[in-house]
Amino acid sequence: MDFITAHQEQVVETAVCVIAFLLMRRFGHHIVRNAVIRSSFKAKEEKEILRLLNLFATVVLTIVITAIWGVKQNEILIFATSVITVLGVAFFAEMSVLSNVTACLVLFFQHPVKIGDFITVQDGEQLLEGELIDITYFFVFLRTLDGRTVTMPNATLLKVPFTITERTRPA
Repeated sequence: MDFITAHQEQVVETAVCVIAFLLMRRFGHHIVRNAVIRSSFKAKEEKEILRLLNLFATVVLTIVITAIWGVKQNEILIFATSVITVLGVAFFAEMSVLSNVTACLVLFFQHPVKIGDFITVQDGEQLLEGELIDITYFFVFLRTLDGRTVTMPNATLLKVPFTITERTRPA
């Protein structure tokens, strides 16, 4: 009981942060669920987006709680710099990882293309036509008219011009 009395302010602030975190997760889930309903994405994409948003919210919660409990700012700065450096070298040395994850979020929330759409992609001199069958963190999958499955990075779909020719696969 002495601990709670001695650190009452930090305990209350931590409780408020955890409650806010839980409310934000629920609100985020509601936003993603509405986007899925409006855009006819599959449950798989919904789960991936929710995992990504939950990871981001958890990192923010951890940083805030660390600050509440009085970890010195220079210690947080040293830790954050070290983590960012390691992540930068490990994951973002090649920007394609970051750009594909970002492109996944853009395709999910802001782009009119949906799973099941028949699209034509202009990649340089090559035309690629097919049905959009899946969008993952890193790749978009198209099924061509001859039944092949073509994989392309998400960032490519945002960089090159493409046309949504029909909302469903032609007969």
